[in-house]
Amino acid sequence: MEISIEQLLDMPVVRVLSSQMSEREISIHVEFSQHYSICHKCGQKATEYCRDGETLRLRHLPIFNRPVYLCLQTKRYRCLNCEDRPTTTQRGDWYDKDAHCTKAFAEYLLLEVVGSTLIDVERKHRISYNVLRGLISRYVRGEVDWDAFQQLSVLGIDEIALKKGHNDFVTIVSLRDEQYRPRLLAVLKGRKKEPLVTFLKSIPARLRGTVIEVCTDLHEAFINAVKEVLPRARVVADRFHVAKLYRAAVDDLRKSEMKEIKNALASDEYAAFKGVLWMWRKNHDDLTEEEEAILELLFECSPSLRQAHALREKLYHIFETQHSKESAQKAFREWIAEVKQSGLDCFDSFITTLEKRMNEISNYFINRLSSGWVEGLNNKIKVLKRRCYGITNISNFFRRLWLDLSGMETFAH
Repeated sequence: MEISIEQLLDMPVVRVLSSQMSEREISIHVEFSQHYSICHKCGQKATEYCRDGETLRLRHLPIFNRPVYLCLQTKRYRCLNCEDRPTTTQRGDWYDKDAHCTKAFAEYLLLEVVGSTLIDVERKHRISYNVLRGLISRYVRGEVDWDAFQQLSVLGIDEIALKKGHNDFVTIVSLRDEQYRPRLLAVLKGRKKEPLVTFLKSIPARLRGTVIEVCTDLHEAFINAVKEVLPRARVVADRFHVAKLYRAAVDDLRKSEMKEIKNALASDEYAAFKGVLWMWRKNHDDLTEEEEAILELLFECSPSLRQAHALREKLYHIFETQHSKESAQKAFREWIAEVKQSGLDCFDSFITTLEKRMNEISNYFINRLSSGWVEGLNNKIKVLKRRCYGITNISNFFRRLWLDLSGMETFAH
């Protein structure tokens, strides 16, 4: 079966006049298949041929691994519907004149940017860096398109630093879709309440009422913003962030106790605790017999570490147990009483947080919702920052992150 150039192009809007292939590229001379233009004054068809217009050189999808250029010969037609008989050059919505390429090739380049960098795409396809930036600005919105959503159901709110150590934070608002994939909704400057309130209020009313749960860390501004704008939504404190707090509490005790043990023991005796940090951080159920023996040796040297470790494990098992919200709150209060009876003060700060945010933390047990997809999104953001050597413009940041998350399904035909 023979394949013609027209079939390879798959563009019925143009007619092939001639083609030429060299070692470096393929040039195809084409013209519009229709014999008219759209009058720029009245918007009707201009059908009287006047003269040839400009010739456009447009980059198209590669064929046989060679770059393809369409040399489009346009024509000017005179409008017979207007009194002054103006002429108009043929135009098409299938090419991007600013980028000097077809829209099919523009979408192909956007696919190439997914998981890559603009510099890499520039080198591979010999496309100007500024052209690529222009394509991203024109083809990818700098904010969410609410028309793409029928409902929201579960939102996630978290923060991430654009520059590590510079206190330069942005707030990431995301959605978990029906396939449990993250969908980006917003990238907001800072981590204060006001920008988040403004964004939540910008959600169309038809969608705002569909929000059932919002998973967030224990940041005061996030929780208060959600309660103000989405009073019917259930705020769920993310289990990961809660665990981070109580584990950090016992880790601080471990550091101080290990210093005392190091001062009290000889060097060869202290060497028996090599690698104990990772054993300490493991859940007890995941320890090997050898690791349990080393931890037992540590507990003999520090009874307070034995108590703290046991209380940490008890709290972990509360989260692992299939509690209702009410029974979980009862278990938390019993755990708090046990901590106070033990005399340990390392959990004091965490207990204050637990008592203050008991409702949000225990909401986890209703649907056992966690922001696992949010943490996965954060990892994608970190990879994107490293890949692009940092992104400081919020709109560009949203576009690049949206491309990594949704670009493949949007532009892959």
